[in-house]
Formats: sequence, structure tokens, C-alpha cells
Amino acid sequence: MKRTVIALLIAVMAAPLLWGVWRWSYNEALDQLEVRGQGSLSLASDRLVSQFARYRQLPVVLSDNPVLRDAAVRNPKESFQDISIFLEHVADVTGALDILLLDRSGITLAAANWQEGSFIGVNFAGRPDFVRAMNGALGFYHSQENADDPRGFYFTTALREDAGNITGGVSIKVDLEALEVEWRGDPEIIFFTDANGVIFIANRQSLLLRVYGDYDALMSNETESGRYVRARLQTMFPFVEDNKFGHTRWVQSGDAEIPLRSLYLKTPLPVIGMTGNILLDLRPVEAQARLRTALVAAFLVMLGLFIMNLQQRRRILAERLEIEEKSTAELEIRVAERTAQLRSANDNLVQAGKLAALGQMSAGISHELNQPLAAIQSYAENAVILLERERMGEASKNLDKISSLAGRMGRIIRNLRAFSRKEGEPATQVDLVKVVEDTLELAGIRLREKHVVVHWVKPAAPVLVNGGGVRLQQVVLNLISNATDAMEGQGDAQIWIDISRNGAVYLKVRDNGPGLEDKDKIFEPFYTTKPVGKGDGMGLGLSISYGIVQSFGGQIVGENHPGGGAVFRIELTPAEAV
Repeated sequence: MKRTVIALLIAVMAAPLLWGVWRWSYNEALDQLEVRGQGSLSLASDRLVSQFARYRQLPVVLSDNPVLRDAAVRNPKESFQDISIFLEHVADVTGALDILLLDRSGITLAAANWQEGSFIGVNFAGRPDFVRAMNGALGFYHSQENADDPRGFYFTTALREDAGNITGGVSIKVDLEALEVEWRGDPEIIFFTDANGVIFIANRQSLLLRVYGDYDALMSNETESGRYVRARLQTMFPFVEDNKFGHTRWVQSGDAEIPLRSLYLKTPLPVIGMTGNILLDLRPVEAQARLRTALVAAFLVMLGLFIMNLQQRRRILAERLEIEEKSTAELEIRVAERTAQLRSANDNLVQAGKLAALGQMSAGISHELNQPLAAIQSYAENAVILLERERMGEASKNLDKISSLAGRMGRIIRNLRAFSRKEGEPATQVDLVKVVEDTLELAGIRLREKHVVVHWVKPAAPVLVNGGGVRLQQVVLNLISNATDAMEGQGDAQIWIDISRNGAVYLKVRDNGPGLEDKDKIFEPFYTTKPVGKGDGMGLGLSISYGIVQSFGGQIVGENHPGGGAVFRIELTPAEAV
């Protein structure tokens, strides 16, 4: 069903597209053909006019001949044979078909073809070229006097006496068949029609003397021209003209020499009173349009096959993905179950690590609490005695010291409670200086027990960062504890802690211990360099610290210091940048 729908959709889309391609290709090829045809028609027209040009001036030259001028005036019948012989000689030299000497009334006095078929004595008074010549202009006309006579084109001019009066005329007849011989090999069909729509000159014999125009009007023409045409006319040319895509198309039937469909172009030639016409075969144009349309159709078929192939592959891929999704869903369920188990185990391990750290610090913490308690007891007893003696000022100082010691114990207990609980605290503005101070206070007893010297230059002002105070304290405490463990038994154990700013806030913790064995693994869970079975740690401290710092948007890196020992650098975001 999908394939059928796709095929129908492509067919519906292809029909107007193929029509558009065919029409565009047809018009483009037709435009190119028209350009070539206009060039060929212009060339043929120029060639015909240039061939007539040499005959066009001949009657003008002969009209200046004094013998012809004198003969037309005096009409000496005994000398016309000599004049005919002269005209025959001129015709032989110039290639003219005939040369006629006419008197003022249009009667032929002498002719180049005087020996046989002569026009001597024939009256041409009604012929258009003679009428035009008698009006003082160069006349031209085409004619075929008899069915067996060659078709001719006449140029006629007037003869004038010295006073300028017209006394007769000279007419030159050009053999059109001799001109057409040079055109018969042309591939295009070119013909020239007169004002009556008769094809009088052509490079195809079958077109000659056929009517191209209003046949009925021509048959009813009673003029000399009309009578001539009816007497000599062959059959009307069977054709139909139509305008297709802005071009005139000639459609005909019944003549094997003429293409069935042709592009028709024409151009007027007023200098000889005719119209040049050309017929260009449309079969190459149609073939080119069909070829382009067939190529587009083939492309559409290939596109359709490609789409159906994609649809088939998509269906197979969908089935495969469905199977994979089922397998993935089952795997995700198993992974989720296993992840939950691992997360629970990890949380337990993290908590166990915290409790282990508290165990390591328990003795020191106990001492830290006992000292304030003993001091509180002593200050309280002294305060009672001072109050009894009404020494209020000294008693007030003792009470202040008791309050300070109680606050110190409260901070220690709060740190212990925060350190031991599982839940985290939201990130907020934290004074990193206070974090370090509280951590040193919490780890102070152990540092003193291990004889570790801490170099800490407290900044003059608070350094606020984005984070959680308790969790940052866990990180610093872990770094200090690891450094203390690494330098155990070392005589000059030292730790350097400093805070710096360079866009971000940096906290550095450095020791002068043995350094890091494999700095690429130090943040991996359960990685430790401590002896197995010693019970000093599970290798989770740095992994937990790494996660805490990243949760604040920071970074922690560890490396060996050039001067010896390890250095850890914590990068934190300033509070004002959040």
C-alpha cells in the first residue's frame, strides 16, 4: 500500500514537472532555432538583393546611350535590327535574360531575343514596372509570360531627350532560375513571395507559383496582375499557421519535400517588392525537448525507486531498532538495578571512610573537648569566688572566656556532626579563609601529635567562594590528613597552605613528603598507596574530594612539586561571579 501511494504521489508531482520541462526545453531550442533562422533568412535576402543589384543599374546605364535615346525619339524602323543585335550583345556580356527597348506608349521596339520568341511589338503599357518608369522612378516587376517561359524579374527605367522629356524606356529581364541554382543545396527552405502571396522565388521547386495568402481574394482580382496570376498559378499550398509559445508555426501536409512542422519566419524586402520567408524543421527541436523530458522522467523514476528503497530500508531498520530497544530496555533495567546496588554500597563506603577518619581523629578530638571543659570548670569556680568578693569586672572576664570556650566546643561538635552526616548542604557563599581555620582547628591535635609544622599565612580579608562550608572542610581535612600520613616518621614534616586569586580562587596544599607515585590514578576510588591491612584508609578520600569540588563547579588536581613532595591545587569560583 505504501509503495502504491508513493508511486501515485510521484506520478501526480511528475506530470506538471515533465510538462514544464518539455515546454522550457522546447522554447529554449525554438529560440535558438529562431536566431539561426533569422541569420539564414537575412543572409539569403541579402544575397538575392545583391544579385539583383548588378542588374538594377544596367537599365540606368543603357538609358544614357545616345543610340537608344535617338531611336526612341525618331523611331527609325530600318535600324531596330541593329539595335536588337546591340542589346543581344549587351545581354550576353551582362548575363541578362532579355533587354527591351520600349517607346513612350509601352510597345517593344527592339529586344535582345529578337531572333525567336521575341517580345518585339508587344505592348507592356499596363505592366507595373513600366508605369513606374514613366513616372520617373526605377520600376521593378516579376513575371512569367508563358508557362514554358523562364520566370523573370524586370528592372525598367525611362529614356529622356535632352530637354528631359520621357521618350521611352529600357527594361532588363533577370533569369531567376539561374539565381536559384546557387541556393538549391541550402538545408533551410527559403522562398520569396510577392504582394499577391505567390511564391515566385524559392530554393525548392515544388513551392514555385503556389499561393501563400488569401486564395479566394487572389482569384477574384481583375487587374492585370490578377489575370496573370490566375493564368499561371499552380495549386494553393496546403498549410496552417498557428502561434505556439510566441512563435509562428507552419503545419502542412501533402508535400514530402516540406517538413510537416516548421518554424516560420519572414522579413520584408521593399527594395524588390517581395517578402523573404524561411521554414525551419521543428523535428530537432521536438527531439531535444523529448530527450530532456525523458532524462527528467528517468531521474524521477530513479528517485522514486530510491525513495521506495529508503522506505524498505527504513522499515527493516525500524524492526531492528525495535528489537534493539527491547534488548536495551532489559539491559537498562539490569544496569539500573546494579547501579542502585553499587550506589548503596558506595554511600556506605563513603560513610565508612568518614567514620574511619573520625576514628583516626578521635583521640585528638577528645583532647580538644577535654581541654575546654577543664578550663570552663576552672573559670566557673573562679567566677563564683570573684562574685562572692564582688569583683565584678574579673568575674565578667571569666564568663567571657567560658562563653568563648563553649563556642569553640560547639564549633568542634558542629564540624563533627556535619562531617559525619550523609546529606549535603546547598552551595552558597563561603569564606574559604574560615574553612581553612576551622579545618586546622579540627586537625590541630593530630598535627601536633605527628610533629607537623603548618605554614599558613592567613589573608587579611575574607575570601568568598561558591561552595558548602562543611564539604569544603571535608576536602581540606582530607588533604591535610593524607599529607600527614604520607610524612609519618619524617623528621621535618611540613605542610604549606595558601590562597591566591587569578580570576578564579586557588587553594594550594603542599607537603614535603615522598610525592605521588601515579598522579593519574590518585582520584580513582579505592586507590591507595598505604600498606594493605594497616587500616589507615580505603582509598576513597581523594575520590570523594574530587566529587565534592566538581559539584561546586570547581577543579582539583594533584602533582609532584619541583622542590619535593606533593601539591594539590583546588580551583573554585569566586562568589561574586555566581
